[in-house]
Amino acid sequence: MKTIGTAIRNLRLKNRLSQTELAHLINVPSQSKISAWECGNSIPDILEALRLAEVFKLSLEELIDISVDA
Repeated sequence: MKTIGTAIRNLRLKNRLSQTELAHLINVPSQSKISAWECGNSIPDILEALRLAEVFKLSLEELIDISVDA
């Protein structure tokens, strides 16, 4: 089973974004929040998840689905 953090990291790298760039795109105060998600220390709230899905051109459901191995 993958975590949402692993999915975020993989999508970020696939889109050639740094943590700082992603933080700016989804309007979070710093890359430390992105790092915390990717390390599994926290998870995005619903608004952050919606912005992540938008940046990665996914629906929220798709973002959640790729967080779990089929």
